[in-house]
Amino acid sequence: MATDPRTTQAFMGLLTDHQEIIRSYIISQLPGCSEVRDILQDVNIFLWERMDDFKPGSNFGAWACTVAYYKILDYRKKQKKNGFLVFSEELTHTLMSEHQLREPDLLEAKRNALDYCLKKLTAKEKAILDARYSTPTGDMERMAKQTGRSRGSLRVTLSRLRAGLRNCISKRLSMEGDTL
Repeated sequence: MATDPRTTQAFMGLLTDHQEIIRSYIISQLPGCSEVRDILQDVNIFLWERMDDFKPGSNFGAWACTVAYYKILDYRKKQKKNGFLVFSEELTHTLMSEHQLREPDLLEAKRNALDYCLKKLTAKEKAILDARYSTPTGDMERMAKQTGRSRGSLRVTLSRLRAGLRNCISKRLSMEGDTL
């Protein structure tokens, strides 16, 4: 374990900054799995214990997702041992390797593109999206009353906003050489 507080603090920053990427990677490989949090915690513990193995300046996201890959394999082995249907390790490796190489950078590019596109929205458009996605239910009836619009009108507006964001993100990513 690193004893230099600056090294530890820098590592904690990287680990914190990459939580969403690691979690998204795990979810992408185990969709619908209820144990994503446990696997993420196992990955975090492993990364923390192996902090000294990380080389500053290298790709932390790729390293973390590689660790996640092996933790996912461990999880699948346990599932298979418990009688669940699990793909072979070879098939899993084939499916994951290409995705693993691109996922951290692509997710970051998508997040940056979304931030850019959200900044282009008007205050009114942002308020509508915020009202829709800031509550767990996103109650359309309540939103309609608050905005003085019909539910149908609100639905159309939200659909147009989402389509506009999707197009903006696609254009932004294509300018950077990435695709959705």
